[in-house]
Amino acid sequence: MTTEQNKAIVRRYFEASDAHDEVALSALLAPDVAGHSPGAPGPLNREAIVQVWKMFWAAFSDSHYTIEDQVGEGDNVATRLTWRAIHTGDFQGRPPTGKQFAVSGMNFARIKDGKLVEIWPSFDQLGLMQQLGLIPPPQSNR
Repeated sequence: MTTEQNKAIVRRYFEASDAHDEVALSALLAPDVAGHSPGAPGPLNREAIVQVWKMFWAAFSDSHYTIEDQVGEGDNVATRLTWRAIHTGDFQGRPPTGKQFAVSGMNFARIKDGKLVEIWPSFDQLGLMQQLGLIPPPQSNR
């Protein structure tokens, strides 16, 4: 596959999330995919990755990913993105705040035979918690 085809696969992955399309999302993941999620004890398999997405879909409405930039080399694609949503459901034991947020993130993916085989997501978790009012913003020293 070409680099541009691989970038398109990653774009479709985020489009499937935006659409809450579990079937399309799962179809883009290789059967032996390894999702390297921050804080997870080990790589997530396809079913676990879909479950994580479903948890986010339940907690955040009007969720949308904007791809700001993509760089590809061979089978690897790096994506810089912005995630916007509204906190309307329970999230990690925290009740909904009703607040809108926008956080930046990065996603690194490896594609083989048209499927995602490895995923390394990272996003501004501290910024998310601050925007939701769950963690106070830093104090100014002025």
